[in-house]
Amino acid sequence: MGIEFFIRKRVVRLALAVVFIVAAGWTFLPYATNRVGASAFVNSRLVRVTAPFAGRLSPTLPRQGDLIDGSTSLNLIQAMSPDRRHLLDLKLQYALAKKAGELARRQLDEIATFDARLAKRTEAYQAAVVDQISHEIIEADAEHDGCMEELKERKDIGTRMDSLTQSRLASPIRSAEAHAVEQAASTRCAAAAARVLRLKSELEAAQNEVFVHGGINDVPYSQQQRDQLVLRRQALEAQELQESARVSQLAADIDAESNRVAQLDNYRLTLPADHVVWSTAASPGSAVTEGQTILDLADCRHRFVAVELPERDFEEIKIGDTATVRLVGSDEWRQGQVRQIRGSAARADDRLFAAKIPSPGPATVTVEVSLPADAIQADGGNFCGIGRLAEVRFRRSWFGLANLVTAGWHRLRGAPDSQIASTARSGS
Repeated sequence: MGIEFFIRKRVVRLALAVVFIVAAGWTFLPYATNRVGASAFVNSRLVRVTAPFAGRLSPTLPRQGDLIDGSTSLNLIQAMSPDRRHLLDLKLQYALAKKAGELARRQLDEIATFDARLAKRTEAYQAAVVDQISHEIIEADAEHDGCMEELKERKDIGTRMDSLTQSRLASPIRSAEAHAVEQAASTRCAAAAARVLRLKSELEAAQNEVFVHGGINDVPYSQQQRDQLVLRRQALEAQELQESARVSQLAADIDAESNRVAQLDNYRLTLPADHVVWSTAASPGSAVTEGQTILDLADCRHRFVAVELPERDFEEIKIGDTATVRLVGSDEWRQGQVRQIRGSAARADDRLFAAKIPSPGPATVTVEVSLPADAIQADGGNFCGIGRLAEVRFRRSWFGLANLVTAGWHRLRGAPDSQIASTARSGS
């Protein structure tokens, strides 16, 4: 009776009513001063690891939920039968190119030896021709000198015969015969002098390696062979240079292919730091095929929350705005920043995430809020909290709050929905 009498007191009932009103107001206050999204969850990007070639997985494959504290190098796959056909083909081409270059070099050496022999033959031929023409010049000079003496004698005989003819001691016929013999000797002397001049010009040409003596070509056969060897030498030098360049290129290709084959024998992967093994699609020690998914790694350092809000809030929320995030089950509020906003008509997000991001519903937008790096709980046991539900609050402006109250008042008065929606949009 005492408790009932106490409760029935007017003061107590008024106090309880005030307490209930204050509690209700305190509970409703965050929803009035903030835009609240309760259907939010923690998400993160995935790094998918696939097999670059067929082989067998390492027995030490990380397990699901393992946390990678620092960058770790892991021998992930061992090839069972690496393909070495391209490497063998490159080595065969390298051997052939090297042999072709060596053959061209040997031919160049042989051509150089043969050219030296031909050069000696050409010099010997030139010396012989010069010596021969020199002797012929001597013979021609001697012949010309003898002819000149004979001509001088014939001139004396002709002079004496002219005297005897004038003295009527000889007939004119004998005098004419003497003058005819003199003229013949003069002609032979002129021919001998011309021959000497011709031989001297042939000697000068032979000394300049142009041979016109005896009606032969301008150069001997040995020199003609040397000219052909020059063309052959140029072709071989070009071939040797080409094969040398090809050998160098093939050597570089063989080194690169050898490194690639060595990597295919054992595929080593550097796992990124601050990631957790989200899922494993193959068992340790099992065989995998090229392109098969092996691991999915979730980024624990760049997590975010995705929250749905009414589409009327699209214009009021900007990239870089601050939002307050609280994970369900935790009393700690964290500050995040808006990094992306997608409307209700946007196409589905094809990025690879640990948790599925639902497509925006009718008249809603999806807002992504990044979590601060210093608030990340890098705990592999709970997968860095990815997938946990969260509550996200976006602070309203005082002008927006006033318009929201006005919209509520219009609703209580029974105003049309179009007027209420217009008031809410202007207040947002």
